[in-house]
Amino acid sequence: MFKKVMSLALASTLVLSVGAFAASAAEAEDAVAANDESAVAADDSSAVAAGDESQVGAGTKIYFDVKSAGWKNFSKIYCHVWRADGTGKWPSWQTKKEVCKKESDDLYSYDITKTGNAEEIQNAGSKNLYCVIFSSDTGAQIYNTIMNGNCIGDTVYVTGNKIENPKDSQKTDTEAAWKNHPECGPQKVITSTSKVVGTALADGTTDVTLLADYLLDYVSDDGTADTSKTDKTQDLINQLKVSPLAVMSNVNFKLEGFVKEETMTQDVANKKKATIEGILGNCTDPTKGGEKVNQDEINNAEAKNDAAESSGSSNGGSSSNGSSSNGSSNGSSNGSSSGSNSVQSGQETTIFFVFAGVMVAAAGVFFLVRRREN
Repeated sequence: MFKKVMSLALASTLVLSVGAFAASAAEAEDAVAANDESAVAADDSSAVAAGDESQVGAGTKIYFDVKSAGWKNFSKIYCHVWRADGTGKWPSWQTKKEVCKKESDDLYSYDITKTGNAEEIQNAGSKNLYCVIFSSDTGAQIYNTIMNGNCIGDTVYVTGNKIENPKDSQKTDTEAAWKNHPECGPQKVITSTSKVVGTALADGTTDVTLLADYLLDYVSDDGTADTSKTDKTQDLINQLKVSPLAVMSNVNFKLEGFVKEETMTQDVANKKKATIEGILGNCTDPTKGGEKVNQDEINNAEAKNDAAESSGSSNGGSSSNGSSSNGSSNGSSNGSSSGSNSVQSGQETTIFFVFAGVMVAAAGVFFLVRRREN
């Protein structure tokens, strides 16, 4: 009889222990769920607030003064936003995600949350990392306009000036600017006819890097120069007011990068380098009163990233993107992970003590049963 009582006691102890274990696990699970739901709720509330269509002039919208453009007979206005360096994932041209909202007959708005990169843009601050084009379904469009994070809430308007299309000289584009951010105007580039157009440099570019890219584009892999383009080098140096030596240093920096990334062989890099050295060696330097450059200095120019030392730093721009995007992501991820770990740790501690209690109880019952038998 005693054995039956003890067996029943042991079974009860085990059942209660398992129940305690299950309750502890459920409690921990509930804590994790509560933590996750809280995070989701926070994300949802911020997303709703950010995308609130009623927040005219604030939050996540940019605007276009369509009246200034004089466009007629259109049914839709679109906004195309992208990172000026061509990286990242952005909506395609005139897709549903680029449709603007009509605020009035003269004003249309675009919510940058539709790009999927709103937080990144907001965190960019004064860094000119983005370009924007407003267009209509009739084919009308403005010229590439530089944008930074501070432009949110501002309005793009058409200036009335025309700009030669950088890729097709037979076309002209409508110049646009921001009402309150003069530092973010039409993008500064060198066109296919060797003209400098635009006023605003994207972060990561300078007048020096513009000319370095121009020369690299018009010198082929076998080192042959397109003289219809490269013969304009001195004119461009004078317009941009840059040092030929600085341009050569940046060319060398870019060539080293191409070889390191394995997008260009060392042989091709050497041929391009030699040809561009010859071109720049025949130029004068407007930063030194029109003095003829020293060919030996050009031939021995140190590889240097001009953009990294300018106010529009490519390194600074990359850092901004990284911190705004990755920082937020990591912060959210690590925060959630940390919360889960703390709950998990408590769960493991409870399980340990429950298991120890079961073992002690079982040992006690076994001892009593053995003693009774003796």
